[in-house]
Amino acid sequence: MAGRERGAVTAYIGILEKEPGTLWGLWFPDLPGCVAAGDSADEALAQAAEALAQWSGLAREDGAALPAPRSIEILRSDPDVAGALAAGHVAVAVRPPADDLGLDDAQLQAVDQAAERRGLTRSGLVRALVLDEIAG
Repeated sequence: MAGRERGAVTAYIGILEKEPGTLWGLWFPDLPGCVAAGDSADEALAQAAEALAQWSGLAREDGAALPAPRSIEILRSDPDVAGALAAGHVAVAVRPPADDLGLDDAQLQAVDQAAERRGLTRSGLVRALVLDEIAG
């Protein structure tokens, strides 16, 4: 994340769309392959932050930096975004979930690997461990 401090919250522009006969979908022009979907617009939006977290975790595992988000003004000149907006789809700002655990990158990677071994997301693993600790 060149030029940004660790922990800084950045919003990415997502394109929320619905085609007849499909789920609501949300895709991020700055993050190829990062998508969210749901039966409703609210559900797709609710899934978007988790999609961002998973995408950034995979990028981190690959040693890649999270790309800086482009502004909506710049994105409007992107042919895919311009076409989506012209078709009536909506641009929304989505913030990735903050790392409230205060862990460094190596620790976060270890958490992510433990979660993956259990078939969970980072938040799913943390939730399971907290609930287990409370119940114990």
